[in-house]
Amino acid sequence: MNAIFKGIGASPGIAMGSALVLESHHLMVNRRTLKPDRLEAEVKRFRHAITAARKELEILSLRVEEKMGEKLSHIFDAHILILDDRSFAAGTEEHIRREHVNAEWGVRTVVKDLLAQFAAIDDPYLNERGGDLEDVYRRVLGHLTGDRSHPDLSRIREDAIIVAHTLTPSDTAALNTQSVVGFVTELGGRTSHTAIIANALEIPAVVGLHGLLEKVETGDLLVVDGERGTVLVAPDAGEKETAIRARTAWRQRAQDGLKTRDLPAVTTDGEVVILRSNIELPEEVETSLRYGAIGVGLYRSEFLFLKCSPNLPSEEDHYQVYAEMADRVAPHPCIVRTLDLGGEKYFHEVLDKEEANPVMGMRAIRLCLRRPDIFRTQLRGILRAAVGRSIQIMFPLISGVGELVRALEVLNKVRDELRQEGHAIPENIPIGIMIEVPSAAMVADLLASRVDFFSIGTNDLIQYLLAIDRGNESVAYLYEPHHPAVLRMLQRVILAARDAGISVSLCGEMASDPRYVPVLMGLGLRELSLNPVTIPAVKDAIRSTHAGEARILTDRLLAASSADEVGRILAGEPGAADPVDSSPEA
Repeated sequence: MNAIFKGIGASPGIAMGSALVLESHHLMVNRRTLKPDRLEAEVKRFRHAITAARKELEILSLRVEEKMGEKLSHIFDAHILILDDRSFAAGTEEHIRREHVNAEWGVRTVVKDLLAQFAAIDDPYLNERGGDLEDVYRRVLGHLTGDRSHPDLSRIREDAIIVAHTLTPSDTAALNTQSVVGFVTELGGRTSHTAIIANALEIPAVVGLHGLLEKVETGDLLVVDGERGTVLVAPDAGEKETAIRARTAWRQRAQDGLKTRDLPAVTTDGEVVILRSNIELPEEVETSLRYGAIGVGLYRSEFLFLKCSPNLPSEEDHYQVYAEMADRVAPHPCIVRTLDLGGEKYFHEVLDKEEANPVMGMRAIRLCLRRPDIFRTQLRGILRAAVGRSIQIMFPLISGVGELVRALEVLNKVRDELRQEGHAIPENIPIGIMIEVPSAAMVADLLASRVDFFSIGTNDLIQYLLAIDRGNESVAYLYEPHHPAVLRMLQRVILAARDAGISVSLCGEMASDPRYVPVLMGLGLRELSLNPVTIPAVKDAIRSTHAGEARILTDRLLAASSADEVGRILAGEPGAADPVDSSPEA
């Protein structure tokens, strides 16, 4: 039966092939009560299983390093750390002794409790780290039970698309890319280690497809679009032809993108555009460099906080991550956005009560100013890492001058403290802000005199400006980046930056869409920060755009009265607004 499913695009690309459904493999675990004199022998048996699992992971780490590079091998080094973690290993031993139970039941209970803790935090990143824990659990349990049965994913027939409830990082690393052309799972997210490995292997993948196993059988023809996050089941003849053309075009774009990596992003009339990358995980730097990004325009430091949760990252944690990131993209800059997490999930003690609308609540710079200890630790790490490196600082969710002044006061105090302690601190580290709140856009001229750069975060700016919750399917259709109000607000911010003599970039999803390149060029933007894999397509669009003509186009767009009219102008349809004279009156 022909059907289409929408999930989360985890690894871009187009794949078409026969479904190979992997049934969920559940290792049966029974509880056995042990006599006291058997407990130490049971603990010893558990330790042997840990040792065997560690040896397997060490071998797997080496294989992954040879196949995919050192950074990805660290995923399995992290699995080894799980084996050594007190909450896992010592916790299981304590449970065996305290409850007088067998090792299988002990490790099952401990892992179940740990997974429940991850789920309670309700954050995608931590939920996805649960997949690593389950991977380790399955490995240890297999050694305890002797049940090592699991499909050999390295020996699958050609043009297969794996369909599973979930795939562990170990499963994904074992895929034979000569025969497996894609995979889809019911669980997972784009920041999971499984997704990261899929990106490294360049296997199209879609995750988060709840209920998919009920609709797909082995042998069904599937079309996977890892960019849009869609899976088409049993395509008809026309859909097959469309998929084949799309797959060919994607592969050609990927090859062309690598060929044009070192070419400048310059318009046909000589306007140079700087393309930087948005990075969420350290592992994404390699992809960024491969596609020719000129540095990192947005490093989302939340990764570090989530990685260390439930603890807070130390100053040294911050220093190491930022220093390594900057070294890898040198001599180009690395812009670190300070913490942009919400207190409703991580720092309950700062809230008086549960927030009804956390997206507009105690998060980002608001949380940092409420918890200066968290803010100061991060700033200390950034400032230390910036010595001899091209690192810049960016504050998120600034709503006005008052918040910015307070944030700068904290930064200056931290800078003075570090100097007094004898640390070398850069004399001039560029400071910028995200323009993602309409109030900040309205006073952009006042903010511009206090910072070195703006970065326009269109994702939040658009939803705040148009009063739309992007996660609400009932109103998501109203999320229109080309709405006249959005275009006029972008123009306001860009002009304020230009008048103040500071740089301005745009880092939202709008920057990753080639369709908006003429619009953004016409508005005067010459720096974009985007998803690394979209750089080739955006660069191609820039290299075929005439900036002068784009300015004329933008004049027409700014005169339009609705998003529909803007859409018609962009599509080249007749009957839209005529160009207007945008020059000021004498």
